Amino acid sequence: MKKAIYTILTLAAVFASASCMKIDNFDAPGAKVSGTIIDKTTGKPMLFDQGDTHIRIWERSYSANPTYQDLAVKADGSYNNSKLFAGTYDMLPVDGAYWPCDTTFNVPIGSKGTVQNFEVTPYLHVVDFAQELNGNELTLSCRLQAPVVENLPQVVEIRPFLSLNEHCGAGNHIDYYYTDSYRVNIRKLWNKIGDENGEGTDTYSITMTVKSGYTYWCRMGVQVNNTYKNWNYSEVVKIQVP
Repeated sequence: MKKAIYTILTLAAVFASASCMKIDNFDAPGAKVSGTIIDKTTGKPMLFDQGDTHIRIWERSYSANPTYQDLAVKADGSYNNSKLFAGTYDMLPVDGAYWPCDTTFNVPIGSKGTVQNFEVTPYLHVVDFAQELNGNELTLSCRLQAPVVENLPQVVEIRPFLSLNEHCGAGNHIDYYYTDSYRVNIRKLWNKIGDENGEGTDTYSITMTVKSGYTYWCRMGVQVNNTYKNWNYSEVVKIQVP
């Protein structure tokens, strides 16, 4: 008798627990969005190092006051995310070395995929980037251009970035060359280093000793004194040392 009562009570507990369970009827996140951050002044993808900038998104279709999330942007300015919930999002490039831009509102993102590009204006262009290898001495040089002169933050410094792979920049470099010995310390407003048309008046050169038999990827970058203190870069070039 006791055994029968115990069995009945056990089954009742099981059915009671099952009745309390809610069915998860949400689809797994599979909405897709991709695009590129484009330099508004050149029409070309803006150059970064990995982790320099993000696309910040808010899912407005889910909440009136949503928490944001950040999508990673690659060094070539592109981004791609296929693990979002379908819905309507506000989107904004953030954290980069470019003038603040406006939020893009109500972007529909679904399983078929959405392409959303963004145009930004960089603080500076690193132009006339040149490389000269003389034995074990590598000289990198560049000049600066300012797409917007008015209210441009102070120009802090110019540095070379060397790496042993194609990922090259402030977050990916050989520490030996990331010292005060290999930089141009500027700390001046634009009117002290360039003209009112945005053309820099000086060419900046830095010479470093490199190792025989090594292959380097290198670029130059310039930093301004803005909130994030990120870098505007030249393109990355490959240097093989005999």
